[in-house]
Parts: sequence; C-alpha cells; structure tokens
Amino acid sequence: MMGETGGRARCLRALQRGGAVASMALVAACAGLSPPPQAAPEPGAVSALDRLSPNRCNGAVASSLAGVRIPVSDVRYLAYGLYRNIPGNIVGYDAWVGLNSQPGAVVVQLDEFCAPRQIYAREGARLPGAR
Repeated sequence: MMGETGGRARCLRALQRGGAVASMALVAACAGLSPPPQAAPEPGAVSALDRLSPNRCNGAVASSLAGVRIPVSDVRYLAYGLYRNIPGNIVGYDAWVGLNSQPGAVVVQLDEFCAPRQIYAREGARLPGAR
C-alpha cells in the first residue's frame, strides 16, 4: 500500500515537471520565439564566464554570445536567475549578461538542460545587428 502511494507521488511530480516544460514550450511557440543562433565560443570564453558566475550553463551562454557576435571580452558581469515549478525543481534559467560597451544587459534564456530558448536585450542594451 505504501509503495503505491509513493509511485503515485512520483508520477504526479513527473507530470508537474512535464507540464511546466510543456507550458513554457507552448508559450515560446505562441510568441514566435526561435532559439538564438549558436557558434563555437572563442577560446577561453567558458573559463571567463566561470570566473564571473560558475554555472553548468556557461557553455551554452558562451555559444549564444558567439552566435550573436558578442565577444566575451565585452562581458562585464554575468548573473543567473532561475525558474522553479511548484515542487521546487528547476525548469529554466535566465543568464543576464552585462556588457562593457553599452548599458543594460543581454539575456540568454535557457531551459532546465541549458538548451538556449532565446536571446534578447533589456534596459537599453542592443544585440549586434538589431535595429
């Protein structure tokens, strides 16, 4: 009897995690979002980001910055925000990247596995090539 309750609880947690991921994907699809362009990060980029804010997503952030032609030498700060579902599992990250060359920040939004969802500029920042 006790095992059956534990199995139901595990199933419910899995559904909740899946529901959060599915709903975030649906919102992204409805908003017309597409993953940011990716490129091989410049040598030392991940190490430089690790010094600013150690995180397992730094490789994906470095690839996203390279994809929009932002050199890691222009990065002033890196701060992560995270999203959790109701049970408390991480379902996504926002990497806020401050640049030396401009005000504001570039935000790389990632899923719980560090796959980039989108990249955008906030608070006066601009992405290279954006008008």
